[in-house]
Amino acid sequence: MPQAAARHAVIAGVVGTTSSVLPAFMTGAVAVQVSADLGMDDQQLGLVIGAYFTSAALGSAVLGRAAQRMGPSRAMRTGLALTATTGVALALTPSALALGTVLLVSGVSNALTQPAANLLLADRVPARRLGLAMALKQAGMPFASLLGGLAVPALALTLGWRWTYVAAALLATAALGTVPGELPDDMPGELPDDMPGELPDELSDPAVRRSAGPPAPMSTGRGRTDLPMAVLLVYALVGLLGAAAAGAIVTFMVTAAEDAGVSPAAAGLLLTGGSLVGIASRLAHGRWADLPGRRPIQRVGLLMLVGGLAVIAFGLHRPGAYLAAVVPAFALGWAWPGLFNLSVVRNNPTSAAAATGVTQTGVYIGAGSGPVVGGVIAQAWGYSALWVASGATLVAAGALSAWLSVRLRRRARSGLAAATPAAPPAR
Repeated sequence: MPQAAARHAVIAGVVGTTSSVLPAFMTGAVAVQVSADLGMDDQQLGLVIGAYFTSAALGSAVLGRAAQRMGPSRAMRTGLALTATTGVALALTPSALALGTVLLVSGVSNALTQPAANLLLADRVPARRLGLAMALKQAGMPFASLLGGLAVPALALTLGWRWTYVAAALLATAALGTVPGELPDDMPGELPDDMPGELPDELSDPAVRRSAGPPAPMSTGRGRTDLPMAVLLVYALVGLLGAAAAGAIVTFMVTAAEDAGVSPAAAGLLLTGGSLVGIASRLAHGRWADLPGRRPIQRVGLLMLVGGLAVIAFGLHRPGAYLAAVVPAFALGWAWPGLFNLSVVRNNPTSAAAATGVTQTGVYIGAGSGPVVGGVIAQAWGYSALWVASGATLVAAGALSAWLSVRLRRRARSGLAAATPAAPPAR
């Protein structure tokens, strides 16, 4: 694949991902202005944002298979066109009910765009650079959060909150222009021999892999997945737990820090700085994953385990605890999504969109339920209980990731053993 084509795919993946999630992040950013204008209370605000993640979760598996059949470029264009349309509709919403309804549709567009972007990167980016490409794509989500924050002083407080959605629609329209054309038949051919996959180090040698036969060609026409559905459902559960904890961290970091005695300005800087650290860590881990013999799901487990302990440290609920733990919490506990998707794609070489459609279902459920459940815990038992619960959730996700790592290692070994011809008898 030419380098220019790979670069084009990465740009489309990053801009497309950022655009497709921006309506939800924008709604959270301008919540004060929207609530005042449309007469919403906190419960209604939670419901309208929850509508976005609910529809994304319900549609993810089906639309992932649809993206597999449509091809990445066509699927991304369809999803982004719908995102742009809903952005305009959000700017015109007259009521909370209308806002929730449009966000419901916007979630569907994201459920199509996300797996299509994963498939685009898997098709167009060389295996030795796929880790960084996935990290860049996943950095689009915290970047969307930053854009939402910037939109408040730049647009919501000057021109009004409706113009923030117009800006989101314009970004989605611009993203349409970054999507590359389809490959001939959208069949990029065989995976290169140096594709690391989830093989243990001693099985990563190209000569050993060739002895097991050539890898299957990637195809956008398949609706089935390479990994068994039971394994993908464990991936989805890991994503659910990880996203739920991350959602609670992002949602309550500022309010909890202020409650512990951190000044409002410093509390805001904690979230901003944490987001930037999270982006940098995702990119660094993406580069790490492109080195030979790396096993992304194993690193996901480590990040979640150590990041979970950092989140539990927030439970001390002292200013010093927030200042000391914010970097490891974001650098580790929020750095796993790129590696997570990379692991799914590498282990489903002929069905990247269909497989990530299944696993993203868990991520969407977690992203939508984490802030809601976290709010209930914080209201009933306080912020210390919230952080202990969130950290324990990340630790549990890390333990499941470790189980997946063992399962995939055994699967790789047994597959190679079955495909390698038996040695001839000694003479």
